[in-house]
Amino acid sequence: MSDHRKSFRIKISHESIGECLGQTRNLSASGVYVQSPQLARLPKGAVVFGQVQGLPVAAPRVRMEVVQVDAEGIALRYL
Repeated sequence: MSDHRKSFRIKISHESIGECLGQTRNLSASGVYVQSPQLARLPKGAVVFGQVQGLPVAAPRVRMEVVQVDAEGIALRYL
């Protein structure tokens, strides 16, 4: 049986908030929505680093830009 999870834990890093854990939603080839109310403090246009957590090997840190902010989290575009 293969694992086709649609949601992952992700660590988001930015100088203004430090590190914050969130849950991915709407993962696509161009970006991802990360659900975490703490991330809603980031402004549109902020550049963050994200790293998926809980994989068998360490995932790469990915540079992303905040393209949308709401009360539940942020939408990010891969850079």
